[in-house]
Amino acid sequence: MRPPAPTNPAQVPLLGAASSCATPPTHSHPSLLANCFTRRTRSLVQLAIAATLVTASVAFLRHAAPTPSSSSLSLPSLPPHLASVLRLSAPVDRPPAPTRLAVKPDRPVATADDDHPGEPDLDAFSSDHGDGLLTDLTTVLKPLARTKAVSYGEPWVYARDPHQLPACERILLFQFMPWWGFASEYILYARAAAAADKLGYTFLEDDRNWNYGRLRNYFRPRKLSCVPPRDWTDQRLAVPFSLASARERPPRLVYSRLHLSNLDDWTRDVYLSAPGVQAALRALQQRDDAHRRDADRWILEEGATLPQPLEAVFDDQSAAVRRMWKLNAEVDAQVKLVRRRSGLARPRWVTGEEDAPEGGEGTTSRRGPVIALHVRLGDKASEYEHDSQDMGISNSFGNLTVYVEAAHDAFRRLLPSRYPSLTPLTRPRFSPYARPSLLLITAEPDIPSRLRASTPLSRPFLVVQTPEPDVRVPSATGDGDGTQARLAKQAGAAAGAQGDKPKAYGGGSGGARKAQKGRKGAAAAAVAVGKDGKERVRRAAGGASEGEEDEVVEATPDLSTGYTQAAFNALPILERVVHTQAFVRDLTVLAREADAAVVSGASNVGRLAMLIAGKDAVVGPRDSHGDGLGGRIRSVDAHCYPTAYTTAVYEPVADVEDLDNAAFVPKEQFEAEQAALAAKAQRVDKGRKGRKGRPTRDE
Repeated sequence: MRPPAPTNPAQVPLLGAASSCATPPTHSHPSLLANCFTRRTRSLVQLAIAATLVTASVAFLRHAAPTPSSSSLSLPSLPPHLASVLRLSAPVDRPPAPTRLAVKPDRPVATADDDHPGEPDLDAFSSDHGDGLLTDLTTVLKPLARTKAVSYGEPWVYARDPHQLPACERILLFQFMPWWGFASEYILYARAAAAADKLGYTFLEDDRNWNYGRLRNYFRPRKLSCVPPRDWTDQRLAVPFSLASARERPPRLVYSRLHLSNLDDWTRDVYLSAPGVQAALRALQQRDDAHRRDADRWILEEGATLPQPLEAVFDDQSAAVRRMWKLNAEVDAQVKLVRRRSGLARPRWVTGEEDAPEGGEGTTSRRGPVIALHVRLGDKASEYEHDSQDMGISNSFGNLTVYVEAAHDAFRRLLPSRYPSLTPLTRPRFSPYARPSLLLITAEPDIPSRLRASTPLSRPFLVVQTPEPDVRVPSATGDGDGTQARLAKQAGAAAGAQGDKPKAYGGGSGGARKAQKGRKGAAAAAVAVGKDGKERVRRAAGGASEGEEDEVVEATPDLSTGYTQAAFNALPILERVVHTQAFVRDLTVLAREADAAVVSGASNVGRLAMLIAGKDAVVGPRDSHGDGLGGRIRSVDAHCYPTAYTTAVYEPVADVEDLDNAAFVPKEQFEAEQAALAAKAQRVDKGRKGRKGRPTRDE
């Protein structure tokens, strides 16, 4: 008989837990595999199977009904390449308790096509077979079709005929910069949009020089209900955004990364200056300091992702993001395809449906919980160390155990239990028989294997990785117009030893940094905008000495070993758009589609995901005191903060400009650098040695 579904959460078997036998079996009858594993099997064949098999669930065994006339157990839901492995030679009755078989097949690659000969469909591997699938299995979805063209359209359109619209009274212009990461720049963009809403300004954006291309490559255009002036992109006609200029309310304001701390100052004054908020922030800072002193905080606890004194400003910023984060048709189609291929589009297998019949409406067409994980490593180690230290987090960068631990926390709240749900809304919880999945979103190539190897906590989960972007990296040898070679050289220079220091608080050269008030950088640079509107780099003390050219190192852009901003920026624009469409697609799935999500709050990507998901998704249900218990999206390290850097919530942070990270330089400067490189190569050919410790020519 089929066992009744457990109603007490304490009776629900832990997935992946090893079963035990009071008396080890002394024979090797195959039916005993349905009750426990043993080291004392007599058959070498069974020993090989036991070494290669992974957990199979109650749900699978419940549906494997024995046939009296058959001498083998029927496995109708098993993938074809595993059916030949599991042939049990005697009929067995339905097991009285959850049982686990272990199978370790070749890693399948699920295709994005509906029917693709030779490749298993993800339907055969997804969690809608309950807990009856395979533990050491990672499914990597096949890359989706590439976009074929780059859009250069404006990011906004008129709501109707512009002749019928009034002129814009006040505008706030945001200028995208051509180097920094997508999430970093987009969060600034969203914060500026929220400020415009608060001040009653029409918000406009100039994305012509963005290293990710125009916004139209990813999003639908916004609609304007007024007509801006013809010269709305001319920043010289606008006043830089600041606390003082916002109070004066001039007709035009402009904001960009060049005035980074100004928006932080305004945010503190408008949202965080009330006495009650200040008291709550002091208490928050004291708690973080205590954790840092005691080194007792391995992971950010549930409910701490969005502190209560920051909810109001987060809500406004999130409203701006959710208003603008409207995918264009191409990216939206990719989101739908990933939802279908990852199993997210299927009905949920909820509690109370354990006795549903097989078939189109049964459990085989339903799915278990899907928990998305975003893991960002690459060139973010230094920034992680700073932000996590501010929060008193003792976990080291790259340790993936905390991600899986947070996934388990989310999983228990998705099952019937005494724990609160992840959302304020009342919704049926998942059946305890439904197999959970981890939807992995990462640009790091070895994360799936590291996730499996780092912790046994990952064993209960099926791991599905979203499709990698179909980026085609060209040669950096100077083919074509030379743009690729030029960007490759700049990428190599920026990715040097100085380039990976913290952008936020480090001194010295490398990275666009800020330093705490009173702290000085060892070198800096400033940007000047000429009359032609082009940016030019003005080097300051600590840079190259007079008559000495900056070193430019040839480096082929390469994202195969992990994401770095330098390697991305060195790609041609079409490849950058292809890569970013996949990123926007995955971030949307994580923030809006997954049942739960785990991110790093120390990463801009993690904080952007929170803004896309919204306050309720981060805060979750509240206790009797009004404090959030944690929602379906959670940070494992740093709580969300509404400023450029963590300490800017509490006190002013002064800018130290440094454009070593500038993606583009004026043509005349580029030509001078090329001449200097050619002269240096000639000196080397004549037998001269370059300066000690610095490369002299490309190998």
